[in-house]
Amino acid sequence: MASLEQLIQQNINPFDPTTFKPGNFWKELQNQDQEVSSIHQGVIDSVEETLAALVRDRQTRTLMLLGDSGSGKSHLLGRLKRQLNDRACFAYVGPWPDSQFIWRHVLRQTVDSLLEIPDGQSDPQLIRWLKGLEIFKKKGFAKRLMGERGVFIRDLRASFPTGLYQAKEFFGVLYDLLNPDLRMLAYDWLRGEDLDEEDLKLLRVNRSVESEDAAQKMLGNFGRIADSTQPIVICFDNLDNIPNLPNGKPDLQALFNVNSTIHNEGLNNFLILVSIITSNWRNNNGTVNHADLARVNQKLVLRTITLDQAEALWKSRLHSLHMQTDPPPSSPIAPLTRAWLEHYHPGGKVLPRVALMLAEQLIRYFKQAGKLPNIPEKQPVSSKPHAKPADVPDVPDNLRASFELVWQKEFKEVGRSLTRIAQFSSPELIRRLQEVLEALAVENIQLAVLPSPKYGSYSLGYQRSERVGVVWTEDGSLTAFCSVMKACQKMTAQRDCLYLIRSGRLGTLKNRGYQIFQDIFEADEHIHIKPDLASVQYLETYHRLVNAAAGGELVVGSKIPHVPQLQALIRESQVLDDCSLLQQLEIVNSATHETVETVTASKPRDGSGGDREPVKPPSYVEAAQRYILNLMATQFMIGMQTVIESTQEQVPAMSVDEMDNLIQSLCQTNRIRMLDPNANRENQLLCWVPA
Repeated sequence: MASLEQLIQQNINPFDPTTFKPGNFWKELQNQDQEVSSIHQGVIDSVEETLAALVRDRQTRTLMLLGDSGSGKSHLLGRLKRQLNDRACFAYVGPWPDSQFIWRHVLRQTVDSLLEIPDGQSDPQLIRWLKGLEIFKKKGFAKRLMGERGVFIRDLRASFPTGLYQAKEFFGVLYDLLNPDLRMLAYDWLRGEDLDEEDLKLLRVNRSVESEDAAQKMLGNFGRIADSTQPIVICFDNLDNIPNLPNGKPDLQALFNVNSTIHNEGLNNFLILVSIITSNWRNNNGTVNHADLARVNQKLVLRTITLDQAEALWKSRLHSLHMQTDPPPSSPIAPLTRAWLEHYHPGGKVLPRVALMLAEQLIRYFKQAGKLPNIPEKQPVSSKPHAKPADVPDVPDNLRASFELVWQKEFKEVGRSLTRIAQFSSPELIRRLQEVLEALAVENIQLAVLPSPKYGSYSLGYQRSERVGVVWTEDGSLTAFCSVMKACQKMTAQRDCLYLIRSGRLGTLKNRGYQIFQDIFEADEHIHIKPDLASVQYLETYHRLVNAAAGGELVVGSKIPHVPQLQALIRESQVLDDCSLLQQLEIVNSATHETVETVTASKPRDGSGGDREPVKPPSYVEAAQRYILNLMATQFMIGMQTVIESTQEQVPAMSVDEMDNLIQSLCQTNRIRMLDPNANRENQLLCWVPA
């Protein structure tokens, strides 16, 4: 078996910072093997006790989770979901794009979460929750139910005779959740999609959930029927990227209005968890009404951890490497030593992320030097538990390569979870586009430029050589589309160029909305763009990184960039240059990333050995090449087998032969070096060659 030193050189740094970023616990799965149960266990116990009390009396409660950046708030929410998901449904609610749409945002993200399938289960939370109703426990009811929609509605209305919003339609749509042919349409209605008349007829409902009042009442419906099934835990996270008030302060009052309404209107069976950075809360809680603050039942603080717990974190990350050595190392944290923790944190306390970042720097040094550096004799200038450790000597940090790895990992995860543009509302899409335009230094961005009180948040404007307006509407309702088109008609007098972004139906010649669309967008100066899913994945990837950066949760190499630094990295790396939507808006040019010709591409097909024009490799080969170069730049030294496995995970289209050719090509052009070409693949080491 290999030595620990060899294993560390061959493998990706076990403290790879791309694994640090927390987020939506349904989208970004956490590695349970790296969990230290004692960290913040008191907070978890308090939440568990509160949930148990809620189950007993059905009274809604609100808890605040306060902690510094890097204390593990989002990670804790994921732990709570895993440990308590058998007793409650869990919903993750991120920042809302417009406070005028906050109820619809909460409803949409709650239903989206209820569509998720918990580990070890076969049904989504919502179906499991629905089957928990008393009506399903009646002997023989499940068999009698199939095909008898009216029986289902009648029995549920008898069970819940008062207090439900649009009870008949609501129960009818719940029934449709059990029909695979109507399930997605039923989900869309419950989450507040503005559906077309044909879809409404299929569901046998009269109208969509298209207002704040309707969304509030629909959420209340879930709470009321939860009396017969499991409560719902709604987790508000990433509150550092919510809309601002005119005075520049974050609009926390909008969230606490929602919370107070849930309490005041008697919407029972909810546990509200509000996760927020301590300094953000301290600086802005004065903007929240005292009466609304009184609706918070308890504040729970995530404090710094002990050095024993930090050492346990290191052990959990190094365990898989230690298991491959024989004999195992004498220390469970080898090659690291506790002395480094004691040197930087003599007070005995440290934030979890700070401990992980120190370990990453030490392992990075170890990969290059084969040993740890000497511990400095002097104490660091700052030995606070919240302070990021000083750079370990002589460790290069390729910030751009580190960022591109973070981007590539996030983009791949978004691609797995984002399968249709309609997952986002129009205000959410405009918000994501706004963030990208800000990152690309577009000038004079204005929000809500569409002259419509209802649909203004579907739009933005900016300045280039002309006044540009952008309207993005994905509502399925052609009635809503007609209203947006009428507003666009008024807007043409205010904007030199108007872009309409819409992937959905436009209607036919008999529809008034389509007629107006033709009048506007058949003119040369105004343009209709039909976005592709990949473009929305680019926007969503950046949105997730903005959320993390705004809360000080994004780690790139040894840096913690805030939003302005993230924007600079976006521009420098040009990762958005391949986004088709941004190209059509003329915000970016088509990407011209550096490519390396593969070995197979350089050989003439006729076998003559003569010269010929190079063959451009497929786009996925370019993506794999970029990933390998970024990986090598940040890891310095790594095993060839690890490079192949990691790259294939990131770019599944790559075959092993193509991977071999690409690596050989990079070696021939002196981008990387193979240290022992005669070794078998498992023992071959690749080394980064700096430019």
